[in-house]
Amino acid sequence: MTFEDKWLVCADCGREFLWDAGEQAWYYAKGLRHPPRRCKFCRERRRNAHPYQPYQHTQMSCYRCGSPVAVPFVPHGTRPVYCRMCYDHLKSESVALRSREG
Repeated sequence: MTFEDKWLVCADCGREFLWDAGEQAWYYAKGLRHPPRRCKFCRERRRNAHPYQPYQHTQMSCYRCGSPVAVPFVPHGTRPVYCRMCYDHLKSESVALRSREG
């Protein structure tokens, strides 16, 4: 497939920017079929406006067995928090109950 340089208009700032053949080949190789809507400056500005914020883990105790659990959210106290082992056990019990009912 051959690519040619294209001039596009940025959706944010309205300026024209060049989408060169090399970038088009990269887009095509990654499976991206639509051209970029923003110029390089506006893309970087948009990307930096929302910096990555890692999850804040909350230390809890499992509702069923009492073992320590780190969860990636702040529980509101309205629903129980389970460790992985207890959660998997409860999940398998509920699947077994549903299969008996159905």
